[in-house]
Amino acid sequence: MKTRIAALIANCLIASHALAASTVGQTIKLTPSLTFLPGPVNGALIESGGKRVVVYGDPWRSIEGKVDSVLFTHHRRDVVWAGRGLVESGAKAIVPEKERHYFENPKKQWEDFIKIRLKDTAQQTTKMLINPLQVARGVKEGDEIAIGDLKLFVIDTPGFTRDAVSYIGVIDGKQVAFTGDLIYGDGQILDLYSFQDKIPEAKIGGYHGYGARLAPLLDSLRKVAALNPDIIVPARGQVIRNPKAAIEKLIGRVQELYRNYLSTNALYWYFKADRMKACAERILGKGADYELMPYSHHEEMPGWVISTGTTRILVSEDGAGFMLDCGSKRYIDFVKKLMADGLITKIEGIFVTHYHGDHTDWVQAAAEEFKCPVYSTTEYEDILEKPEAYHMAAMTPNAIKDVTGLKDGTVMKWRDFELTFYFYPGQALYHGGLLVKKPGDKTIFFIGDAFTPSGLDDYCTLNRNLVREDNGYLYCFKKLRELKGDVWLMNEHVSFIFKYTPVQLDFLESRYRERIRMLSELFPWDDPNYGVDEQWAWFYPYGAETERGKTLTYEFQIWNHSARERDYAIQCNLPDGMIQLDYALNVTVPAGGRKNVPVKFYVSKKTEAGNRIITADVFSDGMAFREWAETIVTVTE
Repeated sequence: MKTRIAALIANCLIASHALAASTVGQTIKLTPSLTFLPGPVNGALIESGGKRVVVYGDPWRSIEGKVDSVLFTHHRRDVVWAGRGLVESGAKAIVPEKERHYFENPKKQWEDFIKIRLKDTAQQTTKMLINPLQVARGVKEGDEIAIGDLKLFVIDTPGFTRDAVSYIGVIDGKQVAFTGDLIYGDGQILDLYSFQDKIPEAKIGGYHGYGARLAPLLDSLRKVAALNPDIIVPARGQVIRNPKAAIEKLIGRVQELYRNYLSTNALYWYFKADRMKACAERILGKGADYELMPYSHHEEMPGWVISTGTTRILVSEDGAGFMLDCGSKRYIDFVKKLMADGLITKIEGIFVTHYHGDHTDWVQAAAEEFKCPVYSTTEYEDILEKPEAYHMAAMTPNAIKDVTGLKDGTVMKWRDFELTFYFYPGQALYHGGLLVKKPGDKTIFFIGDAFTPSGLDDYCTLNRNLVREDNGYLYCFKKLRELKGDVWLMNEHVSFIFKYTPVQLDFLESRYRERIRMLSELFPWDDPNYGVDEQWAWFYPYGAETERGKTLTYEFQIWNHSARERDYAIQCNLPDGMIQLDYALNVTVPAGGRKNVPVKFYVSKKTEAGNRIITADVFSDGMAFREWAETIVTVTE
């Protein structure tokens, strides 16, 4: 069985994007002193004056003889793995000074992350190193690296990571730039989720910072272009032989995408025009033209809806209440005061629209206080009951017990209302909506955080907002169009009900479909969802606790976003003391489908106590990702 998996992995690697028209271990002479080693992460060997320096690493461990140094452009483990073997064999690691702590002390980075992971609003990558790498030198812009008779200069090129660097210099008469993951091929980038970050100029935090690091990306690209390289050797993908054209194309694509995003942006309602202008000018330039959809019609809520914070309460004719969400103790206190004042008699149920902590932190406490059931749809029932099993944006550590998960479209008669429960992945993958009909009154669709009067709440890519006909906003548009009659929308961060005209709805959907086309051009993958969904391959559960001597059972979950069937191979990387009990980690997944591969790990008595990280390599035709997904195992004493 191991041989079968090894063969599948080898076939996947040979067919990967980085290895097009090459074979495993092939080298290409770019200049007499520069050898290119294409791979899932590339390598570049520079030889001059008896010195040998490698950029990125040696993907096939094919370099023979002593290597003096390895130059890393950023800290992500899905790239650094390629150079680790050389460093552990004696080569000196040269890394960005500002990212040095990620290399030297990954344990601290993980411990810091684990403390906040169920309340993570910073939205930074977790593709951090697991094991430390000894660093010989940290470098920053202006530093020089001598390689025999050659010199490379360091420039700061943030974008893909906050503090990445690039190396550039003349090699055999050619100006060569090593830019890491700043650019891929002819004007592309690997993904969009890696660019989520805060936007200080607009007073916007990481959670709302869609494509925030696209602004430094563009600055970095222009800095590289100004140095007129003849060749760019990226960390992944083909050698770029016309850098100027590729950079111009990427800049144009990024600006086109961001202009489109602004035109349908829910944040215009929340943060208003001045802050949107600050966002726009970072990427589009001072005085650039862009469009914000005018606010849709909105008006006051009907009297049978009571609002407090992100909680809504439906009130029946006879005074009973039905809650939607509860993110704070003060919302419970508010309801108790309504009861004390005789405005409602009791709470008979709670519907949870989605998993975010500002909607769920106090749902379990409210259910216990009011002795009522909690409802969701089946698609996100599990994340509400087991938040520790997931890593999603802005979660809650507070599990909700015994959630009643209802099938999409379930209709419930409650007092004088008709309630219809929908799966509604508007802001996030794990998201629902509640259509409320009251005879003789307005029909309101409570949509959690899916839309505002100015557009779409899709500002956090880590919410896994997919661009598929059967999910994400395309699915939500379809559902919205299928609703009969005059339907109003309610977002629990908006103090009004609102609705779109047919023209506005057409505008939002058409612009969103244009964005999908833009994303398809921006990424090298055969489906744009690989560039917006970091967790297309992931461990379930994401976090687990165990004693030594126990066996852990996992699922490795694959979502094949491609329009064709794919074979996948998964190879797990275990910490000392853990043993994998299942080796048949290969699976065929139909086009657009999902499959879960069972895997078991034995935690031996020798396993060190504390937080241990398991990672997995994922291989498929055209795709090769090392140390891609992770799960956190807390081993108790």
